[in-house]
Amino acid sequence: MPQNADERRALILEHLARDQIVKVAELSDRFAVSEVSIRRDLDRLDRLGLLKRVHGGAVAIPNAALGQSHVAKMRHHVEEKERIGRAAAQMIRYGDRLIFDSGTTVLQVARNISGDLLNAGNLTVITGSLPIVQELGPWKGLHLIVLGGIYLPDYQMIVGPQTIENLNGLHADKVFLGTDGLTFSHGVTTASMLEAEVDRAMVEAASEVIVVADSSKIGVIGLTTIIPVVKINKLITDDQAPSDFIAALQQQGVEVILA
Repeated sequence: MPQNADERRALILEHLARDQIVKVAELSDRFAVSEVSIRRDLDRLDRLGLLKRVHGGAVAIPNAALGQSHVAKMRHHVEEKERIGRAAAQMIRYGDRLIFDSGTTVLQVARNISGDLLNAGNLTVITGSLPIVQELGPWKGLHLIVLGGIYLPDYQMIVGPQTIENLNGLHADKVFLGTDGLTFSHGVTTASMLEAEVDRAMVEAASEVIVVADSSKIGVIGLTTIIPVVKINKLITDDQAPSDFIAALQQQGVEVILA
């Protein structure tokens, strides 16, 4: 039984992915909450573009656009993301336990890990990102933990209560966290409520939070906050990042690396 509204909404999406249609009355019985609460859940998910409300329930949206698709994002700021990925990968050490968020910049971190570390670095990698699983899966020298849950095709990642439960009790040295926006007022943000929940659990499981984001994300506010800036240990961005923002971030105790 879900413990809060966010968990319940994630499970509603799981049922919808399987059955393509959900009914208010059936969900009310299933989760032992009022029909008013279920309608509120469905309205919220409809506003996020994750389903379509119909009389008495909701239906799935085929190939719903949950935000900029992974493929589309790959075409933007390619050189900057590659430089950021190389700089971030240099921070990985022998024996590290690593959590990789989703996103194209985080994928560049995985792609730039040295062959020596991948072959014999005794690395542990924890992720729910399908592209990162595909990138690192063939390497026999690392221990790869794939998180379970609900698959979001447009993000190519796994989310939901099961994903968060998988992270509970795990301990990592570093988490590489992507973002759709970064501001002092709203912190590290993303377009997906479901992704944000998983990202928060990843942050809680890691000793060091390393945000990787090109400079176009600075000053942008996404739909929901993952963490405030004070929880960032390191930011790796490109050399076009606004100098005043970088200076203010450093005053907050965040180490900034310009790639």
